[in-house]
Amino acid sequence: MTQVLSNSRRSPRMEIHPGVWLDSRLGLYLADARILVVADLHWGYATSHRAHGNLLPAWGDEEIAQRLHGLLIDYQPDEMIWLGDSLHTLAGAEAAEVFLRGLKTPVTVVSGNHDARWVRAKNCPFVNRAGYLLHHGDQEKETGEASREIVGHFHPAVSWQDGAGTRLKLPALVATARRLVLPAFSPWAAGVTWNPCSPGETLYAISSKRIFTLPHTRTQKEAETK
Repeated sequence: MTQVLSNSRRSPRMEIHPGVWLDSRLGLYLADARILVVADLHWGYATSHRAHGNLLPAWGDEEIAQRLHGLLIDYQPDEMIWLGDSLHTLAGAEAAEVFLRGLKTPVTVVSGNHDARWVRAKNCPFVNRAGYLLHHGDQEKETGEASREIVGHFHPAVSWQDGAGTRLKLPALVATARRLVLPAFSPWAAGVTWNPCSPGETLYAISSKRIFTLPHTRTQKEAETK
């Protein structure tokens, strides 16, 4: 596997499978098919909460748009796929639609549990691309002829603490032989701690400066049974 450190054009990225690149901006690029995949954007998160009286800062949608534009400029994909929960609620539809109208790159919007009522997403529960079944992940799906599935939904993260009060949590991608679980793209997503990972899983912890690989490590109990 090859890691490319940041340069004038790109943030750090790592080739996690041949031709499959994880970018530190929380996007996945399928190089052979020229497809850029992101999951769980949650457009309108702050707007949705403010509409119910929770006065969060009016922040997030612009950051989503900037990161997406950066990924599109760097990779120049033939297609971008939003892998479900593109909206937090329908209150985010306006910001998402404004962004989409300004693009030349075709975007396929897969439905998730948060945006199933969004007209643009509701008729697209999954897509097949380049040997992958891509869906949100909130429901099990048969992969059929696809060799692997790519999902979102779970917001995986890696957490560390030093026992003295210092804590660090980073978004993560979870990889197995049959499935890739993407990190949430939303800047509001705290993430669900996934480590320690299970046998057969590899975690890729993602910071803005570096991507860390955390393969499964056997516990003492597991080692004693071998």
